[in-house]
Amino acid sequence: MVFPFRRSAICAVVSCLAALPASADEVHFGGTLTMKSVDEFIRLNDDKPVTLLSIASPGGILDAGIKLGRWVRQKNADVRVMMFCASACANYVFTAGRHKIIARDSVVMWHGGLQAWELGEILDEYRRQAAQAMPPDPDPYAKIAVAKLRRYSTLAEYRDMEAAYLKEIGVDGALFVLGGQPVNYDTGWWTATVGVMERYGIKDVEAPADYGTPAYLNKSIFRKLFFKDARVTFELGPDRAVVAAPVGQ
Repeated sequence: MVFPFRRSAICAVVSCLAALPASADEVHFGGTLTMKSVDEFIRLNDDKPVTLLSIASPGGILDAGIKLGRWVRQKNADVRVMMFCASACANYVFTAGRHKIIARDSVVMWHGGLQAWELGEILDEYRRQAAQAMPPDPDPYAKIAVAKLRRYSTLAEYRDMEAAYLKEIGVDGALFVLGGQPVNYDTGWWTATVGVMERYGIKDVEAPADYGTPAYLNKSIFRKLFFKDARVTFELGPDRAVVAAPVGQ
């Protein structure tokens, strides 16, 4: 749920993005990723020689994010985060850029993905029960289980869509669930340094030297405004292993 003050703040940020001057080959996207907003954006910009997409988005729905990400790849365009890029924006649009640019004070925030273990276990159980409910000898108890789990059938399609897209762009979706597995850090959102992003296949990232560190995030007005429950970020430790670092509230 987006509370009224946050909705007003997001609208103000989007208005600021729209007002920024753009070069001849730059386009701006601001707001939530929906099929309607993405389709309209592509309609207006598809015939332009786009080399840079500047974006500020709190995220949205998976298929809209993937559609915009594929459009970015088709254009062979760079993606520049202005202010914030979160959820589906971070997962599918930021990762699609030829070069990925994070403007000073801006943040890329993750908070989940469909490759989470618990969702995989639920979908495996759904598929197992669905197979047992099929003719010629359907199990009546399996039919009941399938009915209870049927709401996950659409999620299965989305999970396969996400997995195919991540393979296409060469990104490891484990980053999208890193705040919850293999260790649950009880964090609503998280980010990562450029070194950690590279570990998960997100390459060619240009960002401030201290990007993703606790000090950077604690100074970010956008993190404080929209992502207050971001309790950790991820850095490379002395042995180059990925480690969680606490972020102040």
